[in-house]
Amino acid sequence: MAKILIVDDEEDVRIALQQVLERAGYEVSVAATGNEGLDLLNKERADLVITDVIMPGIDGITTARKIREKYRGTRIIVISGGGKAAPEPYEPDAISTRSYLASASSAGADRTLTKPFDRDELLRVVRSLLGES
Repeated sequence: MAKILIVDDEEDVRIALQQVLERAGYEVSVAATGNEGLDLLNKERADLVITDVIMPGIDGITTARKIREKYRGTRIIVISGGGKAAPEPYEPDAISTRSYLASASSAGADRTLTKPFDRDELLRVVRSLLGES
């Protein structure tokens, strides 16, 4: 049974992802911050990590980079719903979801997903990364 770690500061998201993945037969651990997720990963390896981008403390991009540096074989999915998904007039402090996810890919994410995504899409990506499809 594959082990999956979910890192997301939104409790509702953590619970929903955990339920979907456990029902699909995976062993799931959860963490509310990037640092907590890295601590859990150091204690018990995971085959796959799903991390949000926008979180307090270290963000998901930094979390993905640290995972990739230390655990090369661990698969990483970075998810984001923050920022703006569509092009808009320039605003100095606005960062688009696409920009976050492009940065995540550069940091070592195997796949990225934009929230909201459905159960079937999530499971398709998870199974693919774990070599189950």
